Amino acid sequence: MAATISGGGVGVGGYGDDSEHTHGTVTLWLIIVSSKIENHRDTGFDIRDSICFVGRRRGCLTRHYDQEGEEKDHVFGFIYAPDDFAHRNQIKMKGFGEFGLALESSEGNDKQIRPRKEVRETRLSDANETFEVTSSEEQEIHRDASSSSRRRQKYRHTRYQIQELEKETPNPDERERLELGRRLNLEANQVKFWFQNRRTHLKTQTDRHENKILREENDNLRLENIAMKEALQKTVCKNCGGPTLQVDRSIHERNLMIENARLKEELTRLTRLIRQLSGRNSSSLATECSAGEARNPIETGLQMGNIAEKNLVSNDSPLIPPPSRSEVGVVNADSMINVPEKTKYRDLASSAMDELMKLGHVDAPLWNRNMETGGETLNFNEYGRSFPPLLGTKPLGFVSEASRATGVVSLRSLDLVEALLDANRWREMFVGMIGSSATLEVISDGAIGGSRNGVLQLMQAEIQLITPSVSARVVKFIRFCRQQADGLWVVVDLSVEAEGREGLMCRRLPSGCILEDLPNGFSKVTWVEHTEYDEGPVDHKYRELVRSGVGFGAQKWICALLRHCEWLRALSSATTANYQLDQHTRSCLKDLARRMTSSFCAGVCLTGGQQWNLVSDAPARIMTRKSMSSPPAGTILSATISIWIPITHRRLFDLLLNKELRCMWDVLCNATGNVAHFTMTHDTNNPNSISLLSSDNPVMVVQETASDMTGSLIVYAPVDLPTVSMMMNNGDTSGVGLLPCGLYIVPAGSEADGSMVTVGFQMSLQDLVTPNLITMDTINTVNNLVSRTVLGIKEIVRSSTTT
Repeated sequence: MAATISGGGVGVGGYGDDSEHTHGTVTLWLIIVSSKIENHRDTGFDIRDSICFVGRRRGCLTRHYDQEGEEKDHVFGFIYAPDDFAHRNQIKMKGFGEFGLALESSEGNDKQIRPRKEVRETRLSDANETFEVTSSEEQEIHRDASSSSRRRQKYRHTRYQIQELEKETPNPDERERLELGRRLNLEANQVKFWFQNRRTHLKTQTDRHENKILREENDNLRLENIAMKEALQKTVCKNCGGPTLQVDRSIHERNLMIENARLKEELTRLTRLIRQLSGRNSSSLATECSAGEARNPIETGLQMGNIAEKNLVSNDSPLIPPPSRSEVGVVNADSMINVPEKTKYRDLASSAMDELMKLGHVDAPLWNRNMETGGETLNFNEYGRSFPPLLGTKPLGFVSEASRATGVVSLRSLDLVEALLDANRWREMFVGMIGSSATLEVISDGAIGGSRNGVLQLMQAEIQLITPSVSARVVKFIRFCRQQADGLWVVVDLSVEAEGREGLMCRRLPSGCILEDLPNGFSKVTWVEHTEYDEGPVDHKYRELVRSGVGFGAQKWICALLRHCEWLRALSSATTANYQLDQHTRSCLKDLARRMTSSFCAGVCLTGGQQWNLVSDAPARIMTRKSMSSPPAGTILSATISIWIPITHRRLFDLLLNKELRCMWDVLCNATGNVAHFTMTHDTNNPNSISLLSSDNPVMVVQETASDMTGSLIVYAPVDLPTVSMMMNNGDTSGVGLLPCGLYIVPAGSEADGSMVTVGFQMSLQDLVTPNLITMDTINTVNNLVSRTVLGIKEIVRSSTTT
């Protein structure tokens, strides 16, 4: 065969089986890049039938050429050669000489083309390119080249053929397939492939159906698993009737941590008392000072602590013997902090004290005046340039909140210091803001003589906003007290163990107060509050409130401190607005109101070491707990909800205290007129008051109200007549059980944005053996109670705006 190619190139390769040499059956691959085929008549077969695009699976089409060999398209394809093609010994290419095929002689005179499994390639100098020819799949060479190169057309079975084929078994044998092909006028391969395709289709449908069944079973198992978990959570112990599985482990662990802190504080106090009584306090104090307090930079800069420090470490002091060699560097058995940690805490406390002093005295540009709240907010850019980060970089996702406020209170600075260093008194001073507090360890007792100068202690507290939409901030911090001058004290807090702790929600940067005595017996208090917290868990409706500092900022601490000091002054005063209440009765009433407010806040914020179990989360959050130690005993149910009201919190507070409108929202107690009214001043319209109200029921209602620029609070609880009589006769009311209800109102971002109102109820379920057995009827009743209260508040607001 000879073909003359111009303007292109050709590559030839061969593939075959060695067993077919005697038949001369070979498959040739040919790549032609050409613009014209000049001569094809010597090939012995019609080139139009022999040159085609190959790859049936790719859907290539045959390209034809006319009788004169004129080009119609470029060609990539196969040449299927007949036997006599093996006798052609070469292919001539114009301009490239001879490109011979590899030939092999057999026993006869005929020459056979050697099968090639490798790939041949020819580099064409004119085109300056390399063309590769690769094998795809082995093709059978038929003698009739024209019929073998034609492409098979698809055959679609008739409906009758399909019906007849479906009647047969899925796997017919060879004889059955031949019989079917003869009867249906089909080839044997057509019958064979039809059954293969049918089996594949049936298998696909079966697999799809099985997968659907498995998915349904998986969903059923998942639902069953959830139901079993809920059943396990509601199981009760046979002996005590309590739950066998903690519903909220985080709350339980937090309660255990608070209880452990309280026990450690009690142990430390008793140990210190025993040492004082046994005469060992002096030696233990000398041991602690010899372990590193003598070189502490906190005490070295004290005005009043230097002399005491010298006395502590002097061997000439007759009161304190020198420590033995074995006592140096030894940590006390009841101490939870080793010596290196104490040194670290002292260094941090010294740096925090210096930062707080600068933050308290420096004004612009470090602080910006907030015209709405009257306080000041921190300029964080200026702060970052002025102070190094004591706790490292801010955690990812945390936001900063810093504010400063100033007020004048009716207490001396030293009295305030004593209250701040006592965890219980500190909690009572800021009732409603601190859910729980404890002193974990006293690191430094201060100077000799009982002075509070230089006291450093490790504390833990839950700082709360009275709403279920904002979680309480659990902080562990060091509190350091130092006397800067006569009548000038500074108390600073700084979070510890914040870096790397899992579950960290908040950390306090240098925060605290600067207390300065005034000539009239009052004190000027400058409060600085600086925190970093995770904003993710905070509800979107409260984020602006928290960011502005109204929720946890310095202005709120100052307002709470002012209210507490005014109450102390009113309790100790002989002249009050209600002369029918003597001093002891006023104290009993105030103590009862304090416990009532603390219980209400604990039920809303889930603080105070109480273990609550979630019952329902919508529309109101309903929780229960088992009351064993504190009255009333039994199962206590708490229901809370927060709503938005389009009115300012001061205006809403006044409307809710209107006696004529109370019946619209007070659906539980329905209190009416005042029986006794106790305010902190002679002004009977003062919003900060404690009242004893009558009601339609044979009980009375104790109510406490408080309002300032950061929010308003109304808490009330029914009390029976014997309790009122006992209180009026100077009896002890510490064992009286209270089920408080109330409302807490805060501005929603700004005064123009309305208010956020939190409604809370507590009630006793005496017939309920365990908190986990609450019925749907009870849940519906509680939700109905909350709904009626909310609707009543909205109706009051609507009627006030229309008039």
